[in-house]
Amino acid sequence: MSNFIKRLFSVNSDEQKVLDAIKESGLKSMRVIGRGTLVVDAKEVTSTDKFKVYAREAKKLLSKAASQNIRLTCLLS
Repeated sequence: MSNFIKRLFSVNSDEQKVLDAIKESGLKSMRVIGRGTLVVDAKEVTSTDKFKVYAREAKKLLSKAASQNIRLTCLLS
């Protein structure tokens, strides 16, 4: 019976990676609602250094694409 319980509450390597990323994010406003939906405050996310770096990189990529007349299409589902 105890093996069953251990397997029930154990995580595989992919799940462990997600848990580690959540822990390392340092976000204080993160909440779980419903059946596993994570909710965070957008202001908290956009004020992180990591987000700011990614935003600068995205801006550079878009500027480069525009200067080369590359048309970007975004599909939202």
